[in-house]
Amino acid sequence: MTAFVQGLDKDAAVQRAKDTFIPLMKRNLLFWIPIQFIQFGYIDENLQIPFLSAAGLIWTFIISLFAGNAKQNVPSEETEEFEIVPVESITASDLKLMEERILSVVEKEMQDQEEREVVVR
Repeated sequence: MTAFVQGLDKDAAVQRAKDTFIPLMKRNLLFWIPIQFIQFGYIDENLQIPFLSAAGLIWTFIISLFAGNAKQNVPSEETEEFEIVPVESITASDLKLMEERILSVVEKEMQDQEEREVVVR
């Protein structure tokens, strides 16, 4: 489906799947196994759903970041050039910053939802 949306033909879609499946599966296991360990070992039962929701949001961000666009990124006059950073160069502080930004967005969305519920009542 992703290949179709990004305008790839069948052969390019198969090649992209071959190129990205194993690296993404490794990241999947490296992310979700520790998350599950933390969830069942340290998170109270009533907080497990919010914890997994936040983890799912972070995972979505990670997979989107590393899967990337199937087509070559061609900078235009309207967009700035950007540098693709190898996974190995991402530091713990970068991950912490991403986590903080994601959590702030989630908190704001939860507050907005609560405000909408109050208005409805």
